[in-house]
Amino acid sequence: MTDIPSYGLIVEGPYDQAFYQALIPRISNATVHATLVCGGIANLMKRFPALLRGLEYRRHGQPVDKALVIRDSKGADAETPRAQMQNKIKGRAYSFPRGVQLCVVCREMETWLLADIEAINAVARDRGGRDVSAVVGGLEEIEDPKRCLRSFLSQARILYTAPVCAEIASRARLETLEYGCPSFRRFRQQVIDC
Repeated sequence: MTDIPSYGLIVEGPYDQAFYQALIPRISNATVHATLVCGGIANLMKRFPALLRGLEYRRHGQPVDKALVIRDSKGADAETPRAQMQNKIKGRAYSFPRGVQLCVVCREMETWLLADIEAINAVARDRGGRDVSAVVGGLEEIEDPKRCLRSFLSQARILYTAPVCAEIASRARLETLEYGCPSFRRFRQQVIDC
């Protein structure tokens, strides 16, 4: 029997932590062994090279199998922040058997949560809320997806909390996320690639 790979995540905040801890095991046959929360993009950009070093000892003194550094693009072209991240670790070697992936989400991860209205409605019903209608138009064009999601959840009569975020992520259909948000396909591949 093969060991299940362990992943270490470096993310912006607690909502990201809840989302990615629920979503990544569904994308890849892996466990999320550790998630380090930075408190925003600025802190993530400043701290992630050192935090990667910490993930090299996080699994019983050994490195996790793969490290993912995940940040939002806030509407910027994803390649610009990805290049900035790459420059921060240029020339450094890390001991993760499956490598390091630098992931930049189109806008914010809430964009992906908006992609599967059925997952949102299922969580709303389970929490005593009501169904809402799907977002009309291109999801990746929404300038403030967090505000949009909060509005949808308010209409559904539930609050946007980290546990709600995780519940939606655990129910979202991966194919629906790819269809509604083409950038999700690249992220999914980064999670799977070794």
